[in-house]
Amino acid sequence: MSHQRELLIAGSPDDLAREAAGRVVDAAHRAIAERGRFSVALSGGSTPRRLYQLLTLPPYKPGVDWSRVHLFFADERFVPHTHAESTVRLVRETLLAGVTVPERNFHAMPTEGDTPEVCAARYEAMLWDYFGAEEPSLDLVLLGMGPDGHTASLFPGHPVAHGLVACVRDSPKPPPIRLTLTFGAIHAAREVWFLVTGSDKAATLKQVFRSSPEDGDALPAARIAARDGRTLWLVDRQAAASVLDYADS
Repeated sequence: MSHQRELLIAGSPDDLAREAAGRVVDAAHRAIAERGRFSVALSGGSTPRRLYQLLTLPPYKPGVDWSRVHLFFADERFVPHTHAESTVRLVRETLLAGVTVPERNFHAMPTEGDTPEVCAARYEAMLWDYFGAEEPSLDLVLLGMGPDGHTASLFPGHPVAHGLVACVRDSPKPPPIRLTLTFGAIHAAREVWFLVTGSDKAATLKQVFRSSPEDGDALPAARIAARDGRTLWLVDRQAAASVLDYADS
């Protein structure tokens, strides 16, 4: 497994969103050319929101064959999909408001009708059904990072879950119950990109870049590495401030 991190620094959150949008188009082209479809796991938050909105506009929207795009989720709050906290709702109100993805290609994490544990198992089964005999390996996982170093719904101090999808019942930030891809599912992706903005992430980002993905005591975001693939950190200048200071020291 390669543990090399690639760091790309954008001047502002809008610059970062434009850079990410162009790279999503390129990643979709590669995947569709090689495998006939593009599978991407999405995350919530203000930084991805900018990206999703840009992807509905030229030149990005016409650059992707959206009929061959499959949307998955890196994590989800255990609330109805119509709830203000739902990432599914965010994606429907931004990306899907401007591009047409077939409903069968929209793979939302189930959050109603069963316990969180059963819903996690259902989503794991969905991943296996999608990939068939192959080990589930998403083309791209888009992640963010909190000031505490969590990513998806993988939080510091929480036990490492096995399998591909886990239920989290004690999230330190509301809502407390969530579903999340596990480290194993994320590591199996062909590419993993972090989108990180804001000065409140600067000290944490420095800590991440001083840690090894093999360190079981490191922050969750620091432990992410795409297996035999690419782990890219797209960050704005405010988030990168301490990393730049560290590199210069």
